Amino acid sequence: MRLNLPKTLFGQLVLGILVVQTLVLAVFLSYIIVSSRNAGEVRTRHRLDLQLERLAGVCAKQLAAGDMDSVHDSLELARLSTAIEVARLTDLTGKTLSVGDSGRDHGLDPLELAVLAGAPAKHIFAIQNGQLEAEAPVFYGGKPIALLWLEPNHAASLNTPNTLVHIALTYGLLALLANILPIFLIVRTMTRPLRRLREATQHVSRDEERDGAFPLPVTTSNEAGELTVSFNTMVQELEEQRSGLLGTLALLDSMLANAPIGFGFFDAEFRYVRLNQFLADIYDVPIQAHLGHRATELFPGAMAKEMEALLAEVFVTGKALRNVELAGESRDAAGVQRSWLMHFYPVRTEQDAVQWVGVVAVEITERLLTEEALRKTEKLAAAGRLAASIAHEINNPLEAVTNLLYLLRTHESIDAEAMEFVITAEAELERVSEITQQTLRFYRQSTSPGFTKVAEVLDSVVKLYQGRINSAGVVVERRFRGEPEVFGFGGELRQVFANFVGNALDAMPNGGRLVLRVRAGCGRRPDGVWSEGVRISVTDTGTGMSAETLRKAFEAFFTTKQVTGTGLGLWLSEEIIRKHSGCVRVKSRMGRESGTCFVVFFPEVGLERAEAPMAFDSVERPVLLN
Repeated sequence: MRLNLPKTLFGQLVLGILVVQTLVLAVFLSYIIVSSRNAGEVRTRHRLDLQLERLAGVCAKQLAAGDMDSVHDSLELARLSTAIEVARLTDLTGKTLSVGDSGRDHGLDPLELAVLAGAPAKHIFAIQNGQLEAEAPVFYGGKPIALLWLEPNHAASLNTPNTLVHIALTYGLLALLANILPIFLIVRTMTRPLRRLREATQHVSRDEERDGAFPLPVTTSNEAGELTVSFNTMVQELEEQRSGLLGTLALLDSMLANAPIGFGFFDAEFRYVRLNQFLADIYDVPIQAHLGHRATELFPGAMAKEMEALLAEVFVTGKALRNVELAGESRDAAGVQRSWLMHFYPVRTEQDAVQWVGVVAVEITERLLTEEALRKTEKLAAAGRLAASIAHEINNPLEAVTNLLYLLRTHESIDAEAMEFVITAEAELERVSEITQQTLRFYRQSTSPGFTKVAEVLDSVVKLYQGRINSAGVVVERRFRGEPEVFGFGGELRQVFANFVGNALDAMPNGGRLVLRVRAGCGRRPDGVWSEGVRISVTDTGTGMSAETLRKAFEAFFTTKQVTGTGLGLWLSEEIIRKHSGCVRVKSRMGRESGTCFVVFFPEVGLERAEAPMAFDSVERPVLLN
């Protein structure tokens, strides 16, 4: 437990004197008590020895005469002395024969009985309460006939030590008062100017309104007065410096707080010592939660360690590091990458040592995503234009070859075997022509919605991927009920199902089943209302998706296909489905009986038909296949 010591000079001096005087007095009293107690014990032993001899001689004659009354009177007379408390006469076995004080007529205690164990002899010993007791045999005719016991008066033996203690305590109190009085008179002349200096120092440290408190009055000509003069000079210089610093600090604080970029400062232990609100808002962590903590304590992943390595480099080399790009996961959303552009620069003291390192941080996540999206979009647009151009160029000679095959098939001189070859060539050529037509349909889409047969769209997509289907050994199952129609943009719907089928084929490189279902039915719209419409499902028996992939499946730029994927296919498909007032759900499972199922529901009024324009112009759009 911590003691509450006085905080004033007078209190500390008084406490010190009290402690020292008390210790000296305690030592002195201990010495007096011990010395007087030892001397008193010696005197008591000598006195008991003399009294035993005299009283034993008297009792021996009276016992020989058989006069017990005289023995009792002798014991009573022994108590007249202030030094004797009890006088007792017992036989050699310890049985009481007579006692000077009738109130003490009791048997011997164990300590007294222990004295009887040996031969009769004189003993002076201490009993249970620490008092002395004397015992001596009473001889008659040279033989012991009884035992005499004397107990001294303990109170009488304490009179002298008590008197000495009272005298010492009185002297100690008088000496203490004599020491405190001059200290009180002297300290007052010292504490008054010191108290004024202390209060003035507190005013200066808290920068309170002074109201003419300075300069302090000089009331003494000793060291305290000189200290007051020096303090007045120091306060005047501080006032001049502070007036210039306040303006500069206000300017710097305003710039730091309102700058549209993040500022942070770190000490040699890589702990935040200061940062602005903009940086705290970027990290979504309060300013107070940063101060005194390291970046590795606040943010997960390798980015914080990278950042501390760069801070250490600046502390060691003293050179700034500019345009450093760092990327790491978001603190509150695991797996979400954020990118930063940072500048590290040293903050030096007057001795040219690096005391802090400042960091300027700008988040460039959106910029990088935008740049990547622009690159991918341009790449996709170029691929779409190239595909459409190739398909258009192939379509013209295909028509000529088709006509030539027709003429060859109707030629009179052709035999039966050649006719079979011609028919086979026409079938393959028709398939190539269908592929080019489907490619052009992706590129040339109508700007006006209309009714589209979903079964025909799915068949055209299957024909487009027929080569991959055959090479992978995938079995396609068509489970169409009727010929339901969706009101919307046929080209966009074709693009949606092409993405689903393409992803299904990617998940089944070693074969499997692709089940396409189309039926009219009831379903829930995105606004939660049940409605009649068309339900389409694309199911594969591929590898399936993990829970993390399933959660991010429809996020833009998220892909598991590394270099070959763009991360835009499912994102764009969901946008098209929502555009047609539809909704999409996905279920997937990994392990045994793995696979993925995309279920799309279009209400019977997908787009508002009243808003649909009547023109059917054609416009070129890029092909976006994931």
